Amino acid sequence: MTRLPSQTAPAQADAQHIRHFERTGIASGSGRITALRIVCGCCEAAGYVPATAALRQGEPEAAIAAFGAHGWLVGATPAEDRCPACSRRSSSDRKQTTKGAGTMAAGPRKTTAKAKVAGAKATAITASPTVSEAPGIQADLPPQMGRDDRRIIMEKLDDVYGDNAYGGSWTDTTVARDLNVPRAWVSEVREAFFGPEGSNPLLDRYGEEKEAFERLHAGFMAARKSHCEEHERLLKMAMDISKKADEINRLGKRVERELG
Repeated sequence: MTRLPSQTAPAQADAQHIRHFERTGIASGSGRITALRIVCGCCEAAGYVPATAALRQGEPEAAIAAFGAHGWLVGATPAEDRCPACSRRSSSDRKQTTKGAGTMAAGPRKTTAKAKVAGAKATAITASPTVSEAPGIQADLPPQMGRDDRRIIMEKLDDVYGDNAYGGSWTDTTVARDLNVPRAWVSEVREAFFGPEGSNPLLDRYGEEKEAFERLHAGFMAARKSHCEEHERLLKMAMDISKKADEINRLGKRVERELG
């Protein structure tokens, strides 16, 4: 439970809000340690800070300072938290907005009577730069992997990867889900320091058994369909025979009445 300091940035304006950071276990060397976890409210990237004795017993602002030292912007609420990449983009966007506002404000002072003749053309020219708001596209780019992120991923891969293949049921996807990081980060670290994703024995067995089951199931469904069709044919034949028997029975009784 952490209280925001009063000197935080505008996104951290309400210093009296009490922040809670999730405690979770992360791989460290040959074991696991407790760490504080923060999630970016923009791109959902996760960051971790080992929950040292200083953080557990220190001032409430210690956790916020620890995340800030790694480039994180801690907001008044979890939705306002920003990872280093998103924080840099937000800062860049604010600078471009301020620069654009200053240019628009300075424009009218330089306008003269002669410029009014070309007013419509000037308006079209000044309006067109709105297309250049391409930096907004960068917001969709994945966050950059930091040094601590790379270290945590490498420690996890040390535990679950060996002999040029994952062990157990581990894959790039399951490692990324376990660490709550983008799958691309795991793939990048694995390719650079460990090797190819390789074949997973458990997944191979699952695929083989699933394929065999699907063949067996398909054969069963085909036999069941044939059986059902034969059943319908025999049922119809039985109904026809029963109807024919009733007709013969009625004819026999008529013969008895009329011919005695």
